[in-house]
Amino acid sequence: MMRSVTRTLVTAAAAAVLTATGAVGVAHADPPLLNGAYTGDGGSEEFSWTITPSCGANGCTETVASNQGWTSVATFDGVRWNFRVTKPDGAICDDGSYAPAYISLSVDPITLGGTVSSDSNYGCPGGVISESPFKLRKIG
Repeated sequence: MMRSVTRTLVTAAAAAVLTATGAVGVAHADPPLLNGAYTGDGGSEEFSWTITPSCGANGCTETVASNQGWTSVATFDGVRWNFRVTKPDGAICDDGSYAPAYISLSVDPITLGGTVSSDSNYGCPGGVISESPFKLRKIG
């Protein structure tokens, strides 16, 4: 009887230590967050963003608001924050129709280096995808 009680206490103590140290189960760490005001340049254009993280039971997202009038929600892919800016009727195609302009952005939260990708014709046929680097600087 004494062995059974001792074994139960040791097992319970070990489980308590593992739980307290986080060694039980797979824990999902929050991604490195961007938070605050940033400035940077992408080619010939300087820009500023205000980035606000939001974390909950389903993980984290970040809302990116630009001084250029757009807002987008970024998701983390394990390495980089990624988001897309859509400008409705952002391009006039050769046939006279309008197409939305899609611009994809990706930011490394550690180095603050990023890339912006877009189609030269946006949503119109015949475009060429280009990618340009940019660098963020935290200003607030």
